Amino acid sequence: MNFHESVKTGDLAFCVEILPQVSRTFALSIEALPEPLRRAIRTAYLLCRVVDTVEDEPDLPAADRARLFDEFRLLVRDATADPSAFEESFRRFPGASPDLDLCRGAGAPVREFRALAPELREASRPHILEMADGMEEFVDRWGSPDELTALHDLDDLRRYCYFVAGTVGNLLTDTFVAVEGERLPADVRDGLRARAVDFGLGLQMTNIVKDVAADRDRGWCFLPAEICERHGLTPAELTDPAHREAAMGVVRDVADAATDHLGRALEYTLLLPRDARDVRLFVLVPMALAFATLTLVRRSPAVLDGSGIKVSRATVAQVLMEAQQVVADDDGIRDLCRRADALEI
Repeated sequence: MNFHESVKTGDLAFCVEILPQVSRTFALSIEALPEPLRRAIRTAYLLCRVVDTVEDEPDLPAADRARLFDEFRLLVRDATADPSAFEESFRRFPGASPDLDLCRGAGAPVREFRALAPELREASRPHILEMADGMEEFVDRWGSPDELTALHDLDDLRRYCYFVAGTVGNLLTDTFVAVEGERLPADVRDGLRARAVDFGLGLQMTNIVKDVAADRDRGWCFLPAEICERHGLTPAELTDPAHREAAMGVVRDVADAATDHLGRALEYTLLLPRDARDVRLFVLVPMALAFATLTLVRRSPAVLDGSGIKVSRATVAQVLMEAQQVVADDDGIRDLCRRADALEI
């Protein structure tokens, strides 16, 4: 079934169908959530993927990109705005991918968003808009693939990761709080909000540090120039085999920063009520897999040569199984993350 046929079967059906095509891991976690969390987070996640595609699609002309950012923000802000022109822009755009198909049918998640309860819309709207604003800010800094653009320092990296993923941590937290309401004591709500950004930063830094070579091919270097200089390198030399040992030092420094944020994400997970098993599992699985990924990244120079770093299917299956077993056990969660961090599972 293509995306045109999916729209005819209804917006919800399109969203359910496209979700595993744009993110297999998050699809499993989202669809395991109880309602109304499932529908709210599925919808918000798809809107975030839409704006991420506006930022990330390499062949999108700069003028079109700026216009599409504006059109996207209007769709999120104004319940009367028609998504047809936004969809048509992507239908005219060449290329085939699940993310492009999502944008070509973007009216479906937009209408799903507008159908959410008011408190759920308002839990996610400001964070989606902040993501769009921040992504556009960084898009304006990137040059062509032939002109390598690097982030300045660790604070610059954190700022980028905040817009891309820290906003999602805030979105998820406000949505959890909107659904759970008074069941969460004030100190728990405050504790979750204080750690929500770390959850997003830890996951995004993990993705960045494992995708160094792929990002380099697009003319981007998210590993900060200041850290490269500390190891005697320029960003352009990171993927040069002649500088492999120094480049791995840069990779490990960024991996260590990601691990620090994941430590706060672990605290976030343990603050969630033990009987909120589905919500705990939603944050526990990607966090444990990030710990495991960072261990592989620190060990393997393959992260720099384009051959890729990926946690094995067996490890993913074991993390899923063990996470389900320990999700209500704080000590069990700590042990799972410790062993994932050491890749002994």
